[in-house]
Amino acid sequence: MANKLLENRRLRKKMKKMIDNMNEIVLYGEEMEGNPHEYIKEKLDFPEYYGENLDALFDCLTEMSRKTIIIKDSAIVDDEIVATFVDASEENPDIDLILD
Repeated sequence: MANKLLENRRLRKKMKKMIDNMNEIVLYGEEMEGNPHEYIKEKLDFPEYYGENLDALFDCLTEMSRKTIIIKDSAIVDDEIVATFVDASEENPDIDLILD
């Protein structure tokens, strides 16, 4: 019985980690140098009607549910895009933003 409980705990822990990883999205600064909105749209799976501008980015981010977004090399990303991510993460408590 004790072995079965331990096995179930390990399985639950493993499944929680898998779910957490599914909710984590990594964006790379160098990939956002050309057309950042096209890259963001693809990586964040935004709808086809995404307007590829800062207002549309803010709207889509504030409608997202439970995500951790990591922006690697954020120092090379356009300041307005980074500010939009920051503003949206402050508006939407379901977004955890990590600037790397």
